[in-house]
Amino acid sequence: MSVNGVNNGAWLAFAELAGPTLILMLVVGLGAGILQTATQVREASIPFVLKLAGLAALTTIAGPLMMGGIDHYATRLFTAIPRLLHG
Repeated sequence: MSVNGVNNGAWLAFAELAGPTLILMLVVGLGAGILQTATQVREASIPFVLKLAGLAALTTIAGPLMMGGIDHYATRLFTAIPRLLHG
């Protein structure tokens, strides 16, 4: 693994971890906003509770898969450290 491989792997691991969360929050927030606009209910806690429930469900269902990418990257990084240090 080269220095560029470390950098690309870090970005990929970040995208695997943060991507599903960000997409879920976007979809839930948009859905809650449309629902609030259609019903004219202006309560700030509704989107928060929906996002919190969605995040809990995502973490429960896909958490091991998301952390698998981080685990794979960390394993590759730790095995590559001697090669990175010695050129």
